[in-house]
Amino acid sequence: MKDREKTKPTKKKILTYYLILAACLLVIAGITVGVVFAVRNNSVTPPVIDSGNKDPNDDKKPDDDKKPDDDKKPDDSTNTSSKYEFIVPVKDVNLAKAQVFSHDKTLDRYCVHQGMDFACAEGAAVYSAVDGKVKSVVTEDRLYGGVITIEHANGIVTVYKFVTPDEKLKEGDTVSRGDTIGTVMKATGAEIEDGNHLHFEVYKNNNIQDPDTYLNITSK
Repeated sequence: MKDREKTKPTKKKILTYYLILAACLLVIAGITVGVVFAVRNNSVTPPVIDSGNKDPNDDKKPDDDKKPDDDKKPDDSTNTSSKYEFIVPVKDVNLAKAQVFSHDKTLDRYCVHQGMDFACAEGAAVYSAVDGKVKSVVTEDRLYGGVITIEHANGIVTVYKFVTPDEKLKEGDTVSRGDTIGTVMKATGAEIEDGNHLHFEVYKNNNIQDPDTYLNITSK
C-alpha cells in the first residue's frame, strides 16, 4: 500500500507538467505569429532590376518614326517679292491695243496683236517693268525702230519696241524695276499707222505671253 503511494504522481508534479506544456504552446504560437507577419511584410512587389538588355525602341518618341522629309515643306520657287511685281513701262496707262485679234492698220489685215501698245507722246520715258539684265539693245531695226530686250527671273523676258534706248544702256547692264531705259520714238515701221506708242511684249521660256497676265490692266 505504501509502495503505490510512492509511485503515484503528486499534484506538484502534475502542475509542473502543465506549466511546461503551456510554455511550449506559447512558444509555438509565438513562432507561428512571427512567420505570418513575416510573410505579409514580404508580399511587396520586388523592384525591377535592369539587366542591361534594354530595347532601344523603348525610349523612342512617336515622332521619331517620321521620315526626314515628312516635315519638309513643298518647294515654292515663285518669287513673290515686290521687286518681281510688274509695273506699266510708261508713266500714263493709255492702252491703245491689247493682245487681241484686231485689225492691223499698217498692213491692212486682221491678226492677233502680239503684245500691248501704250499710246505716248514722242520722248515719253520708258521704264523697266521689273528687275533684270539687259540682253540686247537695238537702235535701228527696220520694222520696230529701237528695241530693248531684258531678261528676268523664272525664264521671263520683256521686249520694248519703238523706243530710243538710253545712250548709256548696253548689253549686260543690270536694271531695276522703274529704271528709265529709253524714250518713245516717233511712229515708224510695222505699226506706223498706230501713231506714237510703246509696243510691249512678254515671253516666258521663249513662249509669247499676254502682258496683261503680269500687268492686270484690262481686268481692272
